[in-house]
Amino acid sequence: MSLNNLVNTIKINRIFTISIASVFIIAVLLLSGCSPTTAKIFQPQTVNLPSSGSANIQATSLYDESSTVALYERAIPAVVEIESIVEISTKLLNPFGFELPKQKGQGSGFIIDDQGHILTNNHVVDKATSVKVRLNDGNQFEAKVLGTDRNNDIALIQVDASKIANLTALPLGDSDQLKPGQMAIALGSPFGLQGSITVGIVSGVGRSITGATERQMTNIIQTDAAINPGNSGGPLLNSRGEVVGINTAIEYDANSVGFCIPINTAKALLPQLVKGEKIKSAWLGIEGMPIDQEVAKRLNLTLEKGVYVITVIPSSPAEKAGLKGSGRDQQNVPAGGGDMILAVDEKPVSKVQDLIAYFNTKKPGDKVTLLIQRGNEKISVPVELGEWPEKLTTSTIPQMPDDNEFDFGPFKFRWK
Repeated sequence: MSLNNLVNTIKINRIFTISIASVFIIAVLLLSGCSPTTAKIFQPQTVNLPSSGSANIQATSLYDESSTVALYERAIPAVVEIESIVEISTKLLNPFGFELPKQKGQGSGFIIDDQGHILTNNHVVDKATSVKVRLNDGNQFEAKVLGTDRNNDIALIQVDASKIANLTALPLGDSDQLKPGQMAIALGSPFGLQGSITVGIVSGVGRSITGATERQMTNIIQTDAAINPGNSGGPLLNSRGEVVGINTAIEYDANSVGFCIPINTAKALLPQLVKGEKIKSAWLGIEGMPIDQEVAKRLNLTLEKGVYVITVIPSSPAEKAGLKGSGRDQQNVPAGGGDMILAVDEKPVSKVQDLIAYFNTKKPGDKVTLLIQRGNEKISVPVELGEWPEKLTTSTIPQMPDDNEFDFGPFKFRWK
């Protein structure tokens, strides 16, 4: 499981607008957003930026209106509204004998090729029994879910491209090149308002948030471009009209703090998603925290850099490898005596995100070697990584107060 999740528990809800066929409140409490042609991929526009060494910087507007309008008109045909229907389990308690209604969710997505493949968030189509896609021109098509990755909140769905005339696809950019201050454009259907556009900047890169599976999502893009329920799965574009992110979450009870999955994460997973795979994430199975000067002094540690192991989850790969956790004292504060993880496969780690990012390149069953400081001794510990559990039980996870809260939906919903 994600190390930092367990020290700083973060409550995540998806930006996925939820609707329902009736006003049966019980259901809400028990539920978690033509002829064939060759795809047109519009060409990115070149944007000239002033050199960093310029002595005189003139004030300019955030964006050129005519260029943004032209970009919108080229991109919006590739942006779709997604409606998913989830059948409510018959196991739900229904003392009144009413027929349980269907849950309808609404989110966004975008076409990426001439075969009708559409990228979106996993939480938009999770557990859906049927999925419909509505194009910006109003035409609606049935879609099938191909591949999914719950831990990275990515899904690939597909419509029959032969039924779509003048199919348009969006080019995928390089999210690794993003820098704070660059223009960010969010497209989608917030609150069902199809074809909406908001403009802002990239507020930050390399963020980490906890996903719906309690696993940390790394290298997240932060933006102040307005993201609302229904934007889930829609594209975040740069000023060239390339997709650099997938709109995913907003910080709970905050203004203009949105988060997007970097498009490079999705690009790396596309070969598996196209094959229809349900992608599994590698799991170590510990709770830990980064070591800094204050932690080292309080716990009398000899090092000031690494990841301190607090809890080893029972029956996890970490337990099988013999890792030792410190446990907690009566004040629920990490005690002494835990292992310190200094490196994985000779790659130094200084924070929990370093471990998660490396494990994202691995699969369950892969073997890694951890460099451990145990007392005054450095040892190498081989570990065979496991599969991230579908559900983590609270009995094995010490609960900590929330530092941050994020909103993915489904607790942000609207009635149709």
